[in-house]
Amino acid sequence: MTYTGIDMDIFDFEELIADMLDITDEQREDDDFLQDEFYKKFNIEFDTAYEFAKNLLLHTVPIEAGLSKKHYHAFVSKDKPFMLMKTEAKAT
Repeated sequence: MTYTGIDMDIFDFEELIADMLDITDEQREDDDFLQDEFYKKFNIEFDTAYEFAKNLLLHTVPIEAGLSKKHYHAFVSKDKPFMLMKTEAKAT
């Protein structure tokens, strides 16, 4: 089961995983490297993890974007001030 309305490209998830595992852009030039390293670390298929992350995303605390002032559910970089995987928070 996936939540509807989460509009994001898998590239956002790839950026999150690269940040999490300290994988460089050069290493990512090998199309399989990121997914292989992810599987080695977590023993989970990449596509399955992507679907899980999309569902988990809605359980993050909404944060406000600096410029637009919009609110997002987001996973953020561990050492940079930006969102890596996000979806706009719905007003309740």
